[in-house]
Amino acid sequence: MLIIFIHMALTAAVLGTDFWCRRKSTANRRATAASSLPHSDFKSPAELRNPALGALLVTIAVMAGGALSLWPMAVSALCFVGFTALRLGLLRMTTTAARRSYVMRYASALDVPKIKSARIALYFTEPRLATPYQATMWLEPLIALNEPFVILLKERKHLKHFPKSDLYEVLLVSDMPVNTPFLPDSTEVVFYVNNCMANLNVIKANPNVTHVQLLHGDSDKPPSYNPMSAVYDYLFVAGEMAIDRYARNGVAISPDKFRIVGRPQLAAPQNSKASQPPSTGARKTVVYMTTWAGMFEDSNFCSLPQAHDILHHTVQSGQPIDVIFKPHPVSFRDPSWSDVQAKVGAATAALPAGVTFRMAAPSEDPFALYEAADVLITDISSTVIDYLYTGKPYIVTNPHDYTDAFLEAYPSVEGGHLAAPDAANLPELLADCLGADQLAAKRIKLRLYAFGDFGRPQQEAFQEACHALLKSPDLPQKKPLAEQQAA
Repeated sequence: MLIIFIHMALTAAVLGTDFWCRRKSTANRRATAASSLPHSDFKSPAELRNPALGALLVTIAVMAGGALSLWPMAVSALCFVGFTALRLGLLRMTTTAARRSYVMRYASALDVPKIKSARIALYFTEPRLATPYQATMWLEPLIALNEPFVILLKERKHLKHFPKSDLYEVLLVSDMPVNTPFLPDSTEVVFYVNNCMANLNVIKANPNVTHVQLLHGDSDKPPSYNPMSAVYDYLFVAGEMAIDRYARNGVAISPDKFRIVGRPQLAAPQNSKASQPPSTGARKTVVYMTTWAGMFEDSNFCSLPQAHDILHHTVQSGQPIDVIFKPHPVSFRDPSWSDVQAKVGAATAALPAGVTFRMAAPSEDPFALYEAADVLITDISSTVIDYLYTGKPYIVTNPHDYTDAFLEAYPSVEGGHLAAPDAANLPELLADCLGADQLAAKRIKLRLYAFGDFGRPQQEAFQEACHALLKSPDLPQKKPLAEQQAA
């Protein structure tokens, strides 16, 4: 009985191996993963498919016969090992064949009319992110241009986050050789949303295209004045504050490279405390949002280790408030997240009467939370400047006991209250934000410095800057991708 059971287990393992190999081969044969294109799921050549099928049938027959006649276990084990080796060998052959033909099949995908006419491309890569929020935040502004464009993704996992659209297609370029000029021939402008080193390969491979850095937020943190920004043809920034930030930190970039476009993701404030007096007795919403620790100490402004203290003093402030906590998406991958989550749970377990608390979902739109909030508590980050657009009061966390001299390099902090390192002064700061709001006038002045488009129709400045780049008939014409590969 034991022998029959082992035979059955080996047979199941054979079937499982064959199923896994077939799925793996299918994935490797996909030339593109465009949002509305066929996935180019070509069948294996007969000389590869038939041996696999034959080996599977013969192996199962031999093993089944072995089980019925109680053949020596060694014969069945040998069949299993032989089949596995053959199947993995065929998988390697299909994988190699798919990679060799990838560029040819990718070139054929570029003949799709929507891609062939696209003058704008958005290139995105960031393997550390679970969701491509840095790129998706720019979808609506780009769609509003009413100009076909193509999105080029390096990581397959990000594909599912881009819904189908009549104005754009999404292509995977993960298998493209380094320095391959894989842009559609019609491309005039390529946008980037971060300073990943892989961007340099795209710039180097496409010298006849205009390269524009958008970034995924405007902040006083080092990523917003990265010296690497000098490699782009243009830098789209929110306002004069962003331009001055480069010079203040010793990053020399020609003024001709800057284009002030505001933050097209931000809607005109509807319930700004700068324009509407606070309503007495009404419930208020306090949103606490953290940034991530970053890769270097000089960009670590994250208050996540103090989140439990911040939330404790917030919910115990004596105000009838609804509290929403939204950690940065990368925080959920932090090794300390489970400990942070447990401490936050303990700090918010017993809520005073009239106070509610919830943790926002990772997918929850931060811009919607800006609109919902009456007060924002956040770290030094792009969140501060984005929220500044609303005109509403905010409190900046202080996890490292910042000195006045240190804060001179972070002008966005001036428009808000600075929390104590232990967050113990949050109740009095919240009382001012929800009452007298003594910093309202300072925020209005700072907002005009940060947003060059404030007071203009939403997205107008961004659209003007984009259309100006497309009105460039003097751009050298690119060779078709096939010719570039041959060269």
